[in-house]
Amino acid sequence: MMRADATDTMTGPTNPDHAAPRTHAAARRDNPSMWAAFRWETRKAGNLWYWITTVLFDAIGMFNGWSQYVDYQAEFAEQDVTWAAIWGQAILLPSMVFMPMLVSAFAAQIEADEHGGRNWRRLNATGTAGTAVAGKMLHGLMVSFLTVLVFEVEFILVGYLAAGFDPPGLGPFLMRGIPLTMSVWAIMTLTQTVGVKAESFAGAMSVMMVLTIGGCALSIAAPAIAVPYPLALITSASAVRDLTDIAAPGSMLVSTVVAAIWVAIGGLILRRLAERAI
Repeated sequence: MMRADATDTMTGPTNPDHAAPRTHAAARRDNPSMWAAFRWETRKAGNLWYWITTVLFDAIGMFNGWSQYVDYQAEFAEQDVTWAAIWGQAILLPSMVFMPMLVSAFAAQIEADEHGGRNWRRLNATGTAGTAVAGKMLHGLMVSFLTVLVFEVEFILVGYLAAGFDPPGLGPFLMRGIPLTMSVWAIMTLTQTVGVKAESFAGAMSVMMVLTIGGCALSIAAPAIAVPYPLALITSASAVRDLTDIAAPGSMLVSTVVAAIWVAIGGLILRRLAERAI
């Protein structure tokens, strides 16, 4: 716990009455950079539970993919289908349910902590709210990349070690990591935006749960309409609805661009709400 006169790297003195007057030059030196904000966001985000749960939930998907491959191995071999035989079922539940909900919970927890410590009020008081948002966005990108990396690593281990597939066939599935990362980032940014407004973990997660259920319904009932829907972005990016598109550059590009648009929209709204948060 900080002392009453302690200084936070991002928010400045927690007790302004004890802060000594500073020159403009000193204020500029103390104003944190985007990189400093990113490092601060990384340090304060308690995330061990997230990575353990991500590994376990991805493993459930891998088990589903492996089970389908074993059950229909002869048919897959006859069609010369290898990595796609596992990918389809392995990514289905993670893309529709596990990843959106876990990423949402991770981001909602961070934003709830911000409100609990009145950090937004202090950031606005010191004029560093915009820098903090930039740090959050960078941190969100890093978490999104690592989230997809965990899935890809598990996928490779199951396909290579358990099924004996040839690594050269991995190319399209690794390239899918780009739209997948952007899609996870879009959901994390959206959750942060909701979290700034909702102010509580329960409030933010209630909204994200409803949006996730809507994404599942759209992905099943109306796949074409689900393409631009933010909580269905991961499913679209994985090409799980039509595995013949797994290596299609156009499919990857569309998913990446749509996700990037949502990241930009979410980031702009996040900054606007953060600057008004108290």
